[in-house]
This record gives sequence, structure tokens and C-alpha cells, in this order.
Amino acid sequence: MSRPLVGRVGAAVLAAVLLGAGFAAAPAGAATLALTQYVNPFIGTDNSNSPNPVPGGAGGSTYPGAVVPFGMVQFSPDTPTASPSGYRYGDTSIEEFSLTHFNGAGCANNEDLGLLPITGAIGTSPGTGWTGYAGRYTKANESAAPGYYKNKLDTYDTTVELSATQRSGFMKLTYPNTTSARLLVNTSRSATGSRTGSIGISGSQLTGSVTGGGFCGSSKTYQIFYVIQFDRAPSGFGTWLGGTVSAGSASTSGTNSGGYVTFDTSSNTTVQAKIGISFVSLANAQANLAAESPGFDFAGIRTAADTKWNDVLNRVQVTGGATADLQKFYTALYHVFQNPNIASDTNGQYRGFDQAVHTASHTVYQNYSGWDIYRSWAALIALVAPNEASDIAKSMVLDGQQGGLLPKWSHNSNEHFVMTGDPGPIIVGSMYAFGVRGFDTAAALTLMDKSASGGTTQGQAIRGRESGYLSRHYVYEDPSDSLEYSASDFAVAQFAKAVGDTTKYTTYMQRAQWWQNVFGPDSGYIQPRGSTGTWAWPVVPSSNSGYTEGNPSQYTWMVPYNYQGLINLMGGRQTAVQRLDHHFTQLNGGLTQPYFYIGNEPEHGVPWAYNYAAHPQGTSSAVRRVMNESFTTGPGGLPGNDDLGATSAWYVFAALGMYPATPGADVLALHGPLFPSASIIRPSGTIRITGTGAGQGAQYVQSVSVNGVATTKSWIRYGDIAGASTLSYSMGSSPSSWGTSVSDVPPSYNDGFTPPPAAPELGTNLAQGKAVTGSASCNSAESPDKAVDGSLAGNSKFCSTAATKSLQVDLGSAQNVSAFVVKHAGLGGETTGWNTGAFTIQTSTDGSSWTTVASVSGSRASRTYHPIATRSARYLKLNVTTPANDGNGAARIYEFEAYR
Repeated sequence: MSRPLVGRVGAAVLAAVLLGAGFAAAPAGAATLALTQYVNPFIGTDNSNSPNPVPGGAGGSTYPGAVVPFGMVQFSPDTPTASPSGYRYGDTSIEEFSLTHFNGAGCANNEDLGLLPITGAIGTSPGTGWTGYAGRYTKANESAAPGYYKNKLDTYDTTVELSATQRSGFMKLTYPNTTSARLLVNTSRSATGSRTGSIGISGSQLTGSVTGGGFCGSSKTYQIFYVIQFDRAPSGFGTWLGGTVSAGSASTSGTNSGGYVTFDTSSNTTVQAKIGISFVSLANAQANLAAESPGFDFAGIRTAADTKWNDVLNRVQVTGGATADLQKFYTALYHVFQNPNIASDTNGQYRGFDQAVHTASHTVYQNYSGWDIYRSWAALIALVAPNEASDIAKSMVLDGQQGGLLPKWSHNSNEHFVMTGDPGPIIVGSMYAFGVRGFDTAAALTLMDKSASGGTTQGQAIRGRESGYLSRHYVYEDPSDSLEYSASDFAVAQFAKAVGDTTKYTTYMQRAQWWQNVFGPDSGYIQPRGSTGTWAWPVVPSSNSGYTEGNPSQYTWMVPYNYQGLINLMGGRQTAVQRLDHHFTQLNGGLTQPYFYIGNEPEHGVPWAYNYAAHPQGTSSAVRRVMNESFTTGPGGLPGNDDLGATSAWYVFAALGMYPATPGADVLALHGPLFPSASIIRPSGTIRITGTGAGQGAQYVQSVSVNGVATTKSWIRYGDIAGASTLSYSMGSSPSSWGTSVSDVPPSYNDGFTPPPAAPELGTNLAQGKAVTGSASCNSAESPDKAVDGSLAGNSKFCSTAATKSLQVDLGSAQNVSAFVVKHAGLGGETTGWNTGAFTIQTSTDGSSWTTVASVSGSRASRTYHPIATRSARYLKLNVTTPANDGNGAARIYEFEAYR
């Protein structure tokens, strides 16, 4: 038998194979740092602290097993209670080690081709009693690092080590001294049930196929071809089919099928196995294995995987932070690079969305969690991996050309139509906005237009509600879906403009502005609207009924390309800031709280809404709170599903001090970095970010310069940093005046409609903090002073059930008053049915003689604005005559404000 090739050429060949797939190391002149030491693959593998997450969304749903960047293989353990990720840190037994996993998807998925080492006799057929063979383990024996996983199955006294290349897995097994060391190979079982498979055993090689699929309840399947090679011939073998085990059988196929090999480890306890896979053919699986894992040098494979990860992580070099912050940052970056996955084989062949085999000269990628990754992942991958992003964009266009449309939520070569909206155009548009070129832009725009014109992919429309959307200018079945359509239209418009199609730009910008058609003028929220135009009432801001994984409070902020219009509809910057402060009462509130929910993607960009209200200190505070409280270094360290890198991408941007606040556009909202120094090393030049004084406790921007030029603007464009560039911050522990002018806010896009009129700049609230009295309170926590404290947060309101309900404010001296604002129950996250129905506002100079200056009846608005002819007054009174518009007997006033 010839000596294995790796024994002659060593690990250097393996590293060269990996690097040859398009993953560049840090360029010459940039020192390579040891960064894999900061990655903890167990972060996100157990539940987070969200009190009411989306189903399957309680934790990061990450996996700790071996993978290389964008690898086709994700070789990882599967544990009993781990759906949807395959692994849960709290479990202490392993059912198998399988070859495919998703990083943080919300539905059970993958776990194809399960392998399990055991010792002893085979009793019950693994085809009907697989989980009975699970091996228990002790946590102290488990470890993981980028490209490597190790554990010991106490049940079998067997140590398992895993590593991987792009298209192959490597398994090193250390058995006890025994004549019955076995490896079970399950060719049917996956996370979504059992399907047909096959196995053939020939000496030290096993070959066959498995059928996977069923993602999120789909009936669609895919086939994986595999080859397993051992470093020595087994001493025995057999197969099973259903409940029958056939010792000595060399092949079988069908549902609940599989096979096993037996080794005599009496004199040599180590058995090595390497597994190549392909979605095209067995021959390609064999070729992939031969090209990427030519021998049995486990240490060399592991070293090459670590090198690959270290090179990729070095594309973003941060220094100067605490160890815990470095761990969170580099683990997040590690997760960002796990998806999408390479789908093409070493010969360039891949299975397309038409289910035919094609050949490409570039790397082809598949697996897109579209609804999740369009928020910030797409911009980040364009920024830190532009070459790979170019191939990803090419791949998405190929998917569209072969299947019909740009992918929405796809698994391998199947579109599964999971979630809502039309995210493909936003992903491609965002990557283009952040400098990605080298793909067919004309074809991409054609596919975008096709989707918005009723087109289908694999026989089904992505925009299933497009007809009604075009006729009504909103989606009546789901206001959150309406926002998703408008968000996609905005991205199409920006992409069309960038590639020179002004006609499509005009068309799609008009549609993008239809977001306003689901903003309730009375409720002040994005809310349901009937097919005839009627507004649903009342609106419960915390209710997720009728929304896709969210509620009115959360979706109201999902208009990132026109915060100016949204803020004006809310009544202006002051109200917007108060509402944001209220929103950030909680950071991971889940589906049924009227608060921020970092664990799910629709709100990922909301912290930067403060920038648009010229209040960047709110952004800096909220972002840092989320980073410190919702992300940790423990197994529950991700606040929600990572969703193929989406949640981790948020953290990477947050730590770098900027965020792509407008998906589909090139805008980066600024909030200041966590680390004193960061470098994004790109082919076009290094982006250097310096943060003088940056670190924990110094989250507020004091000043900024871009390429040496000072700016007070709280945003930049990608073009400002596209080449070699420098962003310099001075950071401090207290807010500054930076970014607080109305001319400093990031851009909103008003083409396509007549924008809402600008809300008046009201100035200082004369009533805030002044002496106040009122009718008897509902309880001591809801006293009159809460109506003049300037805050909506923390349920801060005045409540009264007295027969006569009133508030009286003493301004301390006579003041000129020209306007009042009353903020009702809805703005505090309570049902809008409790908004005040009727009231009067009176003024007085002496506290005894009163003049009625505003009289309101039949109201149901969450915020009411009352301009009056300017008059002098020291005393102000709010008299509530109808406390609610739904018959409730309590008056609830969150703020009673007065202005000059």
C-alpha cells in the first residue's frame, strides 16, 4: 500500500488547498494576529434570557462542531433536546455526529449522515432504535475551537475528535482496547425525519447517498452523496434496514437504513475516518475528498482549519479591549463566516435551482436566510469579504436564472419561501451599495423587477400578496409584510438608480413610500388595516396578533429609509426620543412586550433611529447596553437565533462603531467603537478606526474625523471609506453635542411621494419637572408628577379613577404659552382603547380664574397637539371628562406638556 500523500507533503499542502478557494490571508505588511484563541464555539448553544421569544428562538441555535469558512461540511454533535440547531449545551448525551448544520436557523434542519462510535454488540436495530445508542459524556471532557471539536463518550469509553475542510470532514476515534469497536453510519435519519438512503461497504471505504430536506415543514428534499475512508480495513461489517440487522451484509438502501464497521483496537486504539460529500455525484464526493484530504494526517487538517480561520478573522483586527469583549467580537465574526455554504465541488459542478447539474468557474454558494441576513449581514460581508461577496451575488443571480427569482430563504438547491417579504433584492442591493461588483447587474435588476411583477421561482411567487399590494398600496393581511414589500421596493429603486435605470427607480421609490399607508394616524403605530381601508381598533402595542414575529411597537420603527417621515408623523424629534427611551425599557422583550427585541431581526436597526432624531447619545447608550447585557461569553450568550450570522453581524458592526442603518443604501450610522483600535483589511485598502479613550464606560462620541476632516454628522457613506481610510473618534463617559444638530442626521429618502409636513420644533417643555397636583391616583406609583417628568419609560404615567379627573401644573411664574401636547396611554405601550376620549385644557395667571384654551371630544389619538394663540399663564390644568375611548373608567396621562 502506498504511503499517504500527506505524509510526503505535510500540512502545508492542506493549507494551500484551503487558501486556494478564494480566501485571502492578511495582505503583505499587516501583521497576522493570533485571533482564533478568542473564539468560543459554545457561545449561543443554549437558551438566552428572552422571556417570550419566537418559537425556536430562545437561544442562538449555534453548533460547536468543526467547520471552515463557508464550508460545505459542518461536522458537529447532535444532542437530544437541541432542535433546531442540533446541539444544546445543557444536554449531556450525544446521538450522533453529523455532517451538515445551520448556524442558528429557527426550524429543525440538516443533521445529515449521522455517525456514532460505539463498543460492544449491536442489539436493537439502529434503524428503529437509534437514540438508544446515544453516548453520555462529561462536560469537562468537551472542548471546541475553530475547525475542531473533541469529546469523550463515557458510555463507550471512546474519545471523538472532529475537524473539517471545505467539502470533507475528518474524524479521529480513540477507542478502548476491544475487538468490538464500531462506527454506526445512519443513512436515513436527519433532523426532520427519516428518508431513503444507501450504503455500500468495500474494504476500508463506504459509499452511498442520503436524502435530506423538510426545512420548516417543506416537502422538498435534496440528495447528498458521500464517501467514507478509514485508515485501515475493518475487521467486520454489516447493515440494517428497518428493524433487521444483517451482519456481513455489504450494502443496503431504503428508509431507516444504515451500516456499521467493526475494528479490533486491541493493539491500536486509534481509528481515523475522513468523509467527502457532494450534492452532485458520488464521483464528485470522491474527488472532493481526494483534493482536500489526501491522507490521514488529522493534526495537519486541524492546523490547516485553524490557519484558515485565523486568516479570515484577521481581516478585522481589533486591539486594546478586555478579553471578554474580544471573545464576543471574534466569536461573532466567526459565526458571520459560516454561511452561506459552498455548494460547488472542486471541479466546479453544482446542483442548480432547476435541479440540473451546472459548472461554474467561480465558487457557488447556497443557503440564504434572507429575511434575517438583509438587515446588516449583507453589508458586513461586502465590507470584510468583498471577493467572496461578489461570488455570493453571482450565485444568487444564478439561483434566480435557474429557478426563477432571487432566493428568499433557500436550503441547498430548494427555495422554501420561509418568512415574509422579498429579501433577495435587498441582499444583492446592499452588497452592491457596499462596493460589490463582478456580477451581472442587468440580470439582477431583471430578477428584482420580475419578483415585484408576479414572477415565480420553483413554481411559487415570493411576493404572494403583490396583486393586492399594487391595488391598495399596502398589504392588508399583515402590516409587517407590507413594510417588507416596501423595504424591498426601496432596495430595488436604489439599485436601479445605481445601474442607470431611472424609470425603474421612479416606479420603485413610489412603491417604497407606501409604508405610510400602514401607519395609523390615531394610534401612532404601524398597524393592521382592512381591505377597504379601515383601521383596526384598538391597537395593542404589545400584541403580536397579525404580525410576523413582532408587534406594533416593534414594527413601527422598521422604516429605516425614511425615519424623517416617520418622526414627523410621530410629532417630532422630542416625541420620537421619548418613544425610543420607552422602547428600550427592555432589551430582549420577546413577542408580547412593547419593547425592543434584539433577539429577532426586524428591530436590529432601531437603536440608530436616535441618530435620525439628532439624539445620538441615545444610540450610543442603547447599543452599548445591548452589547453588554444581551451578548455574553456563556452558552446563552446570543440573545436569539443567530439566523445564519445575522445576529452576530449586528454585534460586529456595533463593536466597530457603525451600522448600515438603511438596507439597500450605502449609509453607515455612527455611534463610536468599543475598541481603541480596529482595522478592516480589504483589497482596496485598510479602513482604520481609532477610538481615543474607547472602552467600557466610554460609549459616547465626543468628536469624529473622517480621513482627517472633522465632522459633526452622525453618519458617513460607504464611499467615504471604500479605499484606504481612517475614522478617528474621541470617546467619553458623558454625552456631548456631537451629532445633535438637525443638519447632522443621516439621510432619509423622500423621492416618490409628498412627505409628511415637518413637525414643529417645540423647544423646551415648560411643564417638565414643575409642581403639580391632581385628582386621586390609581396608586402611589402613578402620581401626578409622572405626567410632567418628561418620560414615557417605565410605565411613567398619571392615572386617576376619581369622579373628577384633573391635573394642575404651576409653572412657578407667568410664562408665554402657545402650544400643548398630551401623550396618552398608547404611547406608553398600553391599548389605544385607553387613549383619552374627551378633555379640556385651561390656563390661569392666578390659579383661581381659568380660561379654556382647548376642548377635545371624540378623540382616540395616542398623541394630541394643541396650538393656541400665545397667552401668558402661570397655571395649567388638564380636565379629563371621558377618560378612555373604549369605556374604561381610568384616565391615563403619560405626559402633559406646554411650550412657548
